[in-house]
Amino acid sequence: MTDQPIISLCEGAPLAEGRAPDLVHLLPLGEIKGRDGRRWTLSDANALVRASMREGVDLVIDYEHQVDDPDQRTPGPVPAAGWVRDLTVKSDGIWGRVVWTQKARNMIEAREYRYLSPVITHRRDGQIIRLKGASLVHRPNLELTALSRQEETMPELENDIGRIATALDLPEDAGTDQILDAIRALSQEPDPSRYVPVAAVQEMLRDRASLQSELGEQHVERRVDEATAGGYITPGMRDWAVSLCRRDPDAFEDFLSTTPPAFAHLSRDTAAGQLPTKRVAARSDVTESICAQLGISPDALD
Repeated sequence: MTDQPIISLCEGAPLAEGRAPDLVHLLPLGEIKGRDGRRWTLSDANALVRASMREGVDLVIDYEHQVDDPDQRTPGPVPAAGWVRDLTVKSDGIWGRVVWTQKARNMIEAREYRYLSPVITHRRDGQIIRLKGASLVHRPNLELTALSRQEETMPELENDIGRIATALDLPEDAGTDQILDAIRALSQEPDPSRYVPVAAVQEMLRDRASLQSELGEQHVERRVDEATAGGYITPGMRDWAVSLCRRDPDAFEDFLSTTPPAFAHLSRDTAAGQLPTKRVAARSDVTESICAQLGISPDALD
């Protein structure tokens, strides 16, 4: 297994708005042919991405392959131009998200460097199995998207980024750093106009339950009062009626709908200023029947 630097080849074009791209084209898919005649194959892009990012270390981008080609090195340190943070598989190949150094960004935007050359590991049969990094170069060999054409080749991404920025109340042309800062702020400081504290929700639910209970009790008392005033029950039956109406309102309503107002004379006598006698001389058959159904003595109605 050997490491081979691959030099990219494509036409140049002006930088869109003079910016160095955050996403760069690193490898095409399938059969790959270099200008110098060498050939490689990229059959499993997802496996390559997993192998390349397995160590959890950013992939270095240097200048003119100084890291991997000793003949290109000059005495002293070998500076990085940027770092590939993550890799993505798209329909036209593998793309990487890059954080450039300020020096490299300035050089790209000044068109001092326009092409990117990936560094790979491949088998003897030419099968590419790992991406090690890349270099800024002047002489490309593969047909990759040049750094000066990134904005032209990814309109959908630009549209998506613009929509995300708008959703975050940022200008459509907001940069990546601005968008990330806005997202972090949202995750750390929830908007109080859109979220309610848990304690407040719990208190609201308790208040609602208490109000419903209070309204329910008022309804029970009112219905029992109406039944008493209508002569369907006597004052002595009130506790029983309240208990039934509270526990099973439908059963209470059924009782009222099937029971005649046998005690209506009590409310009429009271309204006329006449107190009912201690005992009723004669009770109707209906009264006797109701008392039998309720399991109480007719004397309790006096």
